[in-house]
Amino acid sequence: MRGLLLGCLLVSLSACATEQPQPNAASSLSSPSRSSPAAVTMHAADGGTLTGHIHGSGSTAVVLSNMGDNNPGPWDEFAPILAARGYTVLTYRYRDPLRTAVADLQAAITYLRSKRSTRLALVGASLGGMTSAKVAGAAGAAAVILIACPLDIDGYDFRVTDQELAALTAPKLVIASQDDNIVPFAKTRAVYDRAPQPKEFASYPSTAHGVKLFDTAHREALQKRLLEFLTANAAP
Repeated sequence: MRGLLLGCLLVSLSACATEQPQPNAASSLSSPSRSSPAAVTMHAADGGTLTGHIHGSGSTAVVLSNMGDNNPGPWDEFAPILAARGYTVLTYRYRDPLRTAVADLQAAITYLRSKRSTRLALVGASLGGMTSAKVAGAAGAAAVILIACPLDIDGYDFRVTDQELAALTAPKLVIASQDDNIVPFAKTRAVYDRAPQPKEFASYPSTAHGVKLFDTAHREALQKRLLEFLTANAAP
């Protein structure tokens, strides 16, 4: 189990999924008018650089953090939906998952602050959820969404500490698949149980892990839930 969890968090998750994707039927949520995102380069505190894309504009920024496969593609549909509602949305790639994930998210936040984003929301799945949880308190995030997010990765020195979890005082939404085939439901539920208020929990009857939920019949319901939470707690 340790090898499966670590491998699926750090490598492409496509081979680990068992639930069949659902067709992307057009809907008011999933089909906003889109414009090309702007490519950006960001500078980390250690002197390294990373790349990302900005969708939309607005004083409230949302950072969408990747799973361990470091693929921002699954956010490509949701980012324009947020942008159409007045958010600045940043997707990006880690330079090296786990080794630089925290520094890279911090660099993304610093970049957005430099562009006068006055409010910040962090959304992350799997590794991206852990990274968001580690950074959110110190970053002063107004809202946090954690999808399929454990407190630690077995066999690897990467974890959300008690201090970081206690600092998650912003409104937070924790989301899990009931039969997640990578991170057991109980591990994500433990994040919710141990996190301070205010907090909300949502689950879906699925085996899909993290952003793989966007490829299931729950896609539109999930998008709606995320939008409602962000609008309520970090309105653009």
